[in-house]
Amino acid sequence: MKSILLLLFISVECFAQIQPGARQAALAHSDIASAGDAFSLFNNPAGIASIHSREIGINYSPAPYEMKELSNAFASYCEPTDYGNFSVGFSIYGFELYKETQFVFGYGRNISRNFSIGASAIYKNIAIKNYGSKGVFLFNLGAIAKINEQFGIGFSAENITRTTINSESNQIPTVLWAGAYAKFFEELTFSIAARKELGFNPSLRLGAEYSLLDFVQVRFGVSNEPSTYSSGFGVQYEFMQFDYAFSSNPDLGLTHQFGLIVHFSGK
Repeated sequence: MKSILLLLFISVECFAQIQPGARQAALAHSDIASAGDAFSLFNNPAGIASIHSREIGINYSPAPYEMKELSNAFASYCEPTDYGNFSVGFSIYGFELYKETQFVFGYGRNISRNFSIGASAIYKNIAIKNYGSKGVFLFNLGAIAKINEQFGIGFSAENITRTTINSESNQIPTVLWAGAYAKFFEELTFSIAARKELGFNPSLRLGAEYSLLDFVQVRFGVSNEPSTYSSGFGVQYEFMQFDYAFSSNPDLGLTHQFGLIVHFSGK
């Protein structure tokens, strides 16, 4: 049964795998407007601009939907400078029959105190056993604007060049994101985002993050298209932050993600 589900999953989601960041996953990826850690490189590159110290991020999902063949791992590094923030990353997804690898370079810069932009260039390689492999380049853009200390909005666009593997269109999805966050209390932040993949219905995502203690956060998220529920927590100790998330798909089951971010001294 799992083999059948795996083939169905690959045929439907062939070039649109799980996005990294256990914090982001727990919030159902509704934080497009409040991105600001090492995994912003993969989600909204404008968030790179808000990182104030060197960061290394590692994210691992061992068996999405209880299938180890869909395991994926991400790593990223951010270097703040006086000329903007630079980031590099790597990801790997799949197993011996089908595998995707990515090398990513990103840049984010604060245009003003309340407005930042970012861009990322991605080299993606797809390898299918007995069919060979092929690599392509694609590009993402993002922007984040803070209205004030309580509200902000964000936007990102994935694969703006509409790159494909061969002559067929939409093999690698072009996706538009828009979102906002509201911080009504110091300890509680709500976020909302809409995801629109060209050719498909839009997906709405909602999330909430509550600071239970100064170093512990709990998170919840929900989305439609498909309908998923997610939850998780984060623990920060000195220069290290550990995050965990799980999400539930009604048809495919559970996915667990584990993330670790290490903060170094400022620039």
